[in-house]
Amino acid sequence: MNRPSSHDSILTPGDALIIQAFGRIHQSALGIALGGLAGLIIFMATAVLLVKGGSPVGPTLSLLGEYFIGYSVTWRGSFIGLAYGFLFGFVTGWLIAFLRNLLLSIYLHFLKFKANLSSAEFLD
Repeated sequence: MNRPSSHDSILTPGDALIIQAFGRIHQSALGIALGGLAGLIIFMATAVLLVKGGSPVGPTLSLLGEYFIGYSVTWRGSFIGLAYGFLFGFVTGWLIAFLRNLLLSIYLHFLKFKANLSSAEFLD
């Protein structure tokens, strides 16, 4: 049985409150959520244009083919856009969560260091 050592820190009520207020964002969860949303938006935009029809079907949306290799305003292209949208959204969401967690962690460590420094008693 592992006993807590004297080096293990016990959370103060203030630390527990900060952890509750500024909880970490799960990177994969945000990535999957944004990826699913971005993929569905591209898929639905393509599907709406295909169902609506017209002689030039989606000339503006077809510009996505410049960025997404294989994408076109067709049913096959809508599934390719779904995959690319999911991939792009996942990477974007993961990076947003990672950077937010990293910057918040650095900021909170800075605040804790500053508080410890100001509460330290120095000999004159």
